[in-house]
Amino acid sequence: MIPTPDGGRRGLQIVLGTLSLIPFASGAAGVLVGPRALPGVDGPVPTDVDSEYRYTHAMWFTAAPTLWRALPRIEEEAAAVRAVSAAVFLGGLARLVSWRATGRPHPVLVGATALELVGIPVLLAWQRRVARLASR
Repeated sequence: MIPTPDGGRRGLQIVLGTLSLIPFASGAAGVLVGPRALPGVDGPVPTDVDSEYRYTHAMWFTAAPTLWRALPRIEEEAAAVRAVSAAVFLGGLARLVSWRATGRPHPVLVGATALELVGIPVLLAWQRRVARLASR
């Protein structure tokens, strides 16, 4: 990758915009389809699990528009990026708790956990770099 004087601002916008499609699609599927949107879930689930799953996915659905709003001024929108990133990172930690309590999840969810716990800190560092270079 060729270093840019702006820290890769455009690249960050593209990566965040693209990655934001994950919670948007997952949130929409979770609200509309419920837990059967998960890989490996074919049958009915308890009513309370369905309700909580759809509620939680409505929250995920809102993460994408929050990031989309921040993209044009990504160097100035650290608070929005941090807030969404914190929620995603904490979700990854919650997945680890579940993994320990109930066993290894489907490989898709293992990948999601890796993205949440490794990718998010990288994106936050990238955003901080872009913001620092923009303030010069």
